[in-house]
Amino acid sequence: MNIISATQNIHIQHGAQKRKRMILSVERLMKNPEHMYVFSDPGLGKTYNIEQVLEDTGAQWVPIKGNTSLWGFIVDLAQIVSLKDPGQEMFVFIDDCDNLLQQTDSINTMKIALNDGVLNYNKSLGAQYSQLDEMQQECIDRYRQDGRTGISIPLNGLTFIWASNYKLADQGDYTDKTSDTKRQKMIHEEALRRRMRVHDAVMDDMIKWGWIADCVLNSTPPSMTNADVDTLEYILDWMYSNWTRLKEHNISFAEKLYGEIQLDLDGYKTAWELDYLI
Repeated sequence: MNIISATQNIHIQHGAQKRKRMILSVERLMKNPEHMYVFSDPGLGKTYNIEQVLEDTGAQWVPIKGNTSLWGFIVDLAQIVSLKDPGQEMFVFIDDCDNLLQQTDSINTMKIALNDGVLNYNKSLGAQYSQLDEMQQECIDRYRQDGRTGISIPLNGLTFIWASNYKLADQGDYTDKTSDTKRQKMIHEEALRRRMRVHDAVMDDMIKWGWIADCVLNSTPPSMTNADVDTLEYILDWMYSNWTRLKEHNISFAEKLYGEIQLDLDGYKTAWELDYLI
């Protein structure tokens, strides 16, 4: 049975090209390390693909997970640098960094850090420090300087890879209606962009569907490994036909639809209609 139409195949090709470009950008980074920022809409496999490249290339890397604050990021970074061999080259994969970059102060701190090769946090540590465990305090203490507030963490031998659902502003995002406060934040975001290689996987709805379809058909999410091709194509065709009514647009959504088939082979279509459409 051939469910996927010629038009859909074109969208899959375009989506596959977008996904491949993102993967190739990360692969190139392994050969010529420089800080990198990868943006796409949520649920399209940024984390999986970046971690796969890091593993496949045998890179030395460490993750910073979670929607962390600037202080949480600094604590994690202090531990990483403290435990790292001074001569070791290491990639730091900062996943789900949206919250970290929501505040202008955090963006400015990171901009200066990437420019100077040292992360300076010039605020009093106070209650934040007392809430850390003993190991975290020891790591922070290594980067405190007598007579000075805050800490300074050297970034020697570190390359940051950021994965985010948040697009850093560029000049094209400015409009006459942009408020002064938002414009100022955009200026800092644009400056941060200039200090990294930025891969923006911006796409329209059908290319996004094609990206998802390429992943489902050619990479196969773990929960769908037992699905036959006809079932995968059927799920993708249903998503395509109902795209504007879907409650989600991501790879996990396709997995949920497959899960309903596994739960109720006779009634899954009813569940799809009642629970997964707007």
